[in-house]
Amino acid sequence: MRPEASSVSLEEPGLVIDGSGASVFVGLLGTEGKWLSQVNKKSAPLEGLFPSVEAVLHSAQFQISDVHNFIYCEGPGSVLGLRLCAMAIQTWGHLCKLDVRYFAYNSLELMAALIVSDISGVNHALLISDWKKDAWNSILIREGQAGAITTIDNQTVSNWKEGPLFYLPQRKGWQKVPENATTLEYDPQRLPEAMQLLKKTKKIELYTSNMNVFRKWVPQRHRAPS
Repeated sequence: MRPEASSVSLEEPGLVIDGSGASVFVGLLGTEGKWLSQVNKKSAPLEGLFPSVEAVLHSAQFQISDVHNFIYCEGPGSVLGLRLCAMAIQTWGHLCKLDVRYFAYNSLELMAALIVSDISGVNHALLISDWKKDAWNSILIREGQAGAITTIDNQTVSNWKEGPLFYLPQRKGWQKVPENATTLEYDPQRLPEAMQLLKKTKKIELYTSNMNVFRKWVPQRHRAPS
């Protein structure tokens, strides 16, 4: 069972790590909800995670052993990026001698909260991100409130005409983004504006979509739409 969202007040600074998108975001978040340091590196986590963590800790004059709060993005997004970040956090957590606390947030829920905050009077909107071929992760926004994440098919997205459609690019998509969709830029540095989304977890738990799709195998290479 997933923990319910609640407002979190950090008693110690927390190291934020987000590898859900095309960039690696790392930041040290202070107890008053302000960044002590942050890096948003246009790189895959395999190459960019460790240099970014080192730069952030050095800038704030911290050691990794000083970090007892790890705040991580659970997804959805780049599966490889999320897993690499999870393995790194788990390793650091095991190496720390004192108690370590883990807090998760969801990338799509964060962007939905920012849409509600930024766009006055948004009554009916749909936020989508790539999941796999012919399927999308989505959040429906009604009367200024963001709903739960659901998985929808290509036809549902194509037929959406009830309000604004927002698209968050996170991974290589195998379907064409609708022409009427507004493409968003991911803003993990705005996490302090949505601290109510943080969920305390006992271990690193990544988000999994809730729809299984079974298809007949064909001996052809999948290609992105032209």
